Amino acid sequence: MRRPNFVRPERISYLNTISAFPESVHKANMNNATSTDTKWLCETPIHSDVEAKLRELLIELGNADKILGIQVCAYKEGKVIIDTAAGVMGKDDPRPVQPNTLFPVFSTTKGVTAGMIHWLADKGKLKLDEYVANIWPEFGTNGKDEIKVNHILNHTSGLHNALAGISENDPALFCDWDECVKRIAMVTPETEPGCEQLYHYFSYGWLCGGIIERVSGKKFQDVLEEAFVRPLNVEGELYIGIPHGVESRLATLTFDTNEFNTFAALLANTEFRIASATPSSLTAELIEDLILLSNTLDVRRAILPAANGHFTARALDRYYVALMDSGTIPTRHSSSSLPPLGSHPHHPTSPSNNQKYKTNNASDEINTKIFNTRQSKLHDAFLGLGGSTGYCDINNRFSIAVTVNKMSFMNLPTSEIIRFVCSKLDLPIPEDHA
Repeated sequence: MRRPNFVRPERISYLNTISAFPESVHKANMNNATSTDTKWLCETPIHSDVEAKLRELLIELGNADKILGIQVCAYKEGKVIIDTAAGVMGKDDPRPVQPNTLFPVFSTTKGVTAGMIHWLADKGKLKLDEYVANIWPEFGTNGKDEIKVNHILNHTSGLHNALAGISENDPALFCDWDECVKRIAMVTPETEPGCEQLYHYFSYGWLCGGIIERVSGKKFQDVLEEAFVRPLNVEGELYIGIPHGVESRLATLTFDTNEFNTFAALLANTEFRIASATPSSLTAELIEDLILLSNTLDVRRAILPAANGHFTARALDRYYVALMDSGTIPTRHSSSSLPPLGSHPHHPTSPSNNQKYKTNNASDEINTKIFNTRQSKLHDAFLGLGGSTGYCDINNRFSIAVTVNKMSFMNLPTSEIIRFVCSKLDLPIPEDHA
């Protein structure tokens, strides 16, 4: 199937004509920064020695032009140990990043979307080994009657390229939630379910979203609010499809062309594609188009549960803390002790039984994981295109979230930050960041 034929947004805009001054100011500020200069950092409380040391590293990375704007949040043993924001909101936006700045996080969104299905399973609304057609009758056409919920969760449904060409004739269809869900129910899988694991880069969100809406009888965003946003007190800091009124808090993405070209060459390598289970329709050209489009309000406001989450690092990290501390997604009642974001909580009192996410079917262990099945039983992560990520080490009761707006396709700055924090805490280095 062909890739989406996105219409590239105009590359020459009025922003380019006025950007010289703010960009020069930003570069001057960065050039003047030293390891003891805090002007580049948001003035928020320091929660631990490791956070103080991390802030020095962030300034070094900023001086080296490896990061533009960033948020880092981490919990250890139920306590906030890092809650830092630094840098600016965009290449042409010199406003400082704040703790409530919203960053596009790409595929990190999938971790939250998958969590919604597990939340419904935990409430007894569905089973992970259930046939999708039983939940979503329109889906059981064109050879999809044997696809189960867990096939979709672990990228083995055979629908990795589904709707790859949806925008060829009408680019607006990509952002039409109802039409995308309707159309994905009619596609034909390329492989039998369960026989091949290939990354469902866009289709994952429409597939999961269709299940979520059919099972709940509610709109996707209403379920998101009910399952996570309100219970975890992350109102205003975790969106899949932004509402009106938050535009002033949006970070703008940029990337280094040279590094992207290196990544593009890697993506064109057959051995890399096989090793990373990347479908052929996910091309460098498609990724570049998507990055450019991701800064537009139309795409930001669309419901794209695989790709357009707009999160703060602390909201994303709180989501991981909920998984890690309670072994399940807490209800509104059980997590109401978590104070609102912005109050820098030190002792969230949700239950801590140090368990993995539970389901009723032990035989589906690999399929019941919320996150990428490459991860080990005690380490869960979902890394987004360009470097934003969430990670938790359940065994050591540690979690960390990083959001960035200067995209690194090798995830080098994010990996350096996570390695740094883990080493200071004497914790295992995550495999994806080693």
